[in-house]
Amino acid sequence: MSWRHRLRNVLLAGLLFLTPVYVTIYILVLLFRFMDGIFAPLIDRAFATFLGERDVHIPGLGILLTLTVILFLGWLSRRVVGRRLLSVFESFIRRIPIARSVYGGTKGVLEAVSRDQADAFKKVVIVEFPRPGIYAIGFVTGAGAYWGSTDPRLDQELVPVFIPKTPNPTGGFLLLVPPHEIMDCAMTVEEGIRMVVSGGILQPEGLVERLKPTEAAPEMVAVRE
Repeated sequence: MSWRHRLRNVLLAGLLFLTPVYVTIYILVLLFRFMDGIFAPLIDRAFATFLGERDVHIPGLGILLTLTVILFLGWLSRRVVGRRLLSVFESFIRRIPIARSVYGGTKGVLEAVSRDQADAFKKVVIVEFPRPGIYAIGFVTGAGAYWGSTDPRLDQELVPVFIPKTPNPTGGFLLLVPPHEIMDCAMTVEEGIRMVVSGGILQPEGLVERLKPTEAAPEMVAVRE
């Protein structure tokens, strides 16, 4: 191996270590500044009003107040009176045309993200997508059900399967797939997400060994139900 290849490998190894660390720190700093800045104007004005200090800013004090408000709202939402008050406020927001769309979309995303991963994604499966003969990794998100269509083609049980996009698994396609067209996969949910995010670079090992000998041949990774 020439010195150029060695230098390239060393640089790549350094980038693989430094880039995720830098991106993580950068995002955390942005998040800290955002949360700290929510109540920073009120805190600065309070210092100016009660203490006569106009140029005093304590980093982190705004984020502490923000977390306090979040905890208080969370505690309030678990009480009967609090739920009623928040419900009234929510109904008021939903009556405003633009705010209704923003509020509903944001709340839906947060509710989906905050759910336990074991509840959000039941298991990893493989389905034919976007056409027959091409297969995609998907995640079962719920139990099979009849979806109330009068079309005879849909007079059957259909299972919701989420097909994520690479490298951002929060976006993708929701498919309603008949159970007999869903193929089980030996990957765990964490391994499936890791493979999707990496674009197939990080492939799980030992999938064949996880399958029972009676369920699949040695060269198979997935098995049809």
